[in-house]
Amino acid sequence: MLKPKVHLCLVHNTATANVTPALDPDFRPNEVILLHSPKEDYHASCIEAVLKPTGIKVSHWQIQDTRDVEHICERVLELMVEREHDDIALNASGGTRPMSIAAYEVFKEFDKPIFYVNPKTDYVSWINRRNLPSFNVADRIKLPAFLHANGAEVSHQGKQNGVPSNLRTLTQQLVKNAEILAKPLAAINWLAQQAEKDLKSPTLSTGQQNWHELQVLISQFSELGLLEYQHECLYFKDEAARFFVNGGWLEVYTYSLLYGLRSEIPKIQDVGRSVELSRDSTGQMVKNELDVVFLHNNHLYIIECKTKRFINTSQEQADSHAVDALYKLDTLKWLFGGIRTKVMLISYQPLSSWDKQRAKDLEIETCTANQLVRLEDVLKRWINN
Repeated sequence: MLKPKVHLCLVHNTATANVTPALDPDFRPNEVILLHSPKEDYHASCIEAVLKPTGIKVSHWQIQDTRDVEHICERVLELMVEREHDDIALNASGGTRPMSIAAYEVFKEFDKPIFYVNPKTDYVSWINRRNLPSFNVADRIKLPAFLHANGAEVSHQGKQNGVPSNLRTLTQQLVKNAEILAKPLAAINWLAQQAEKDLKSPTLSTGQQNWHELQVLISQFSELGLLEYQHECLYFKDEAARFFVNGGWLEVYTYSLLYGLRSEIPKIQDVGRSVELSRDSTGQMVKNELDVVFLHNNHLYIIECKTKRFINTSQEQADSHAVDALYKLDTLKWLFGGIRTKVMLISYQPLSSWDKQRAKDLEIETCTANQLVRLEDVLKRWINN
């Protein structure tokens, strides 16, 4: 395999195809040169922050206009004259179309190697070295580095280990009985939500006190030490327990399935849950939280988990929360890789026909209500596709 000592990378929007080849131990260069405009200084600095700790030297080569082919050609030509004797290759995977065209023309003129990372297959192909074989980029990058390279910094994430067996047993029961428990679970979600400030729920109504299915749920959560039922109120052990009862259990269930799939699907390289991150948005830091997120073959998968009711039973019409969840996922997809990123909405409650169609239009995978018993198979199919 040809292993150039220097990569020229084109910086604009997505960073994955610039970073992953450089982190492949069999292809790692000594230096990466980042070609970018002043508008992309932040994204370039994020890429540098990921590469430098691995021992790769990072330098910058500025352009002023990412759409001006002639200007970009001149700047790349100046770089090639300055680095004429260096073993340098062009990574033509990133940048704007004018950036990739201009850089390609100059590298072709100098007979320097040019490679491209296919965004779907993650394979490196040589554009002007056809005798060299394509190869799959090593799956070494972890979630914090991947997200940082794409402009976001992880500030906190949930525990990255297996889920205790007693919690797994309860979540499996909740999923298995989704059709029966949908309404009482929505009720206990609401009670847990109202306890956010002081870990104490409002007083249960007479109907809630006499609601058998709801009382069974309360007993199950109580037996695990997550809450106490006293004086017609729910008292939660701590914020983590309140979060779990307030729908966090579905996030835990999904995470546990993916955590278990790592041995069956080795290309799952990292799995996280409750990932809190901050990203720069025109000079201001914007916070986001990803319920469940994982990397497979250097592609990002984001899952939003919801247990609240979306459908008004008097008419098939979703409230704003389903719409919010779908558009949040669509936004995150394009923030963190676009075509390389896949997103899914997992809902304990059913979705309206309108929201199912909206999800389909936005290319968002869904798994809802009684489909949840097959969630592991749904995840496998989603990953393998």
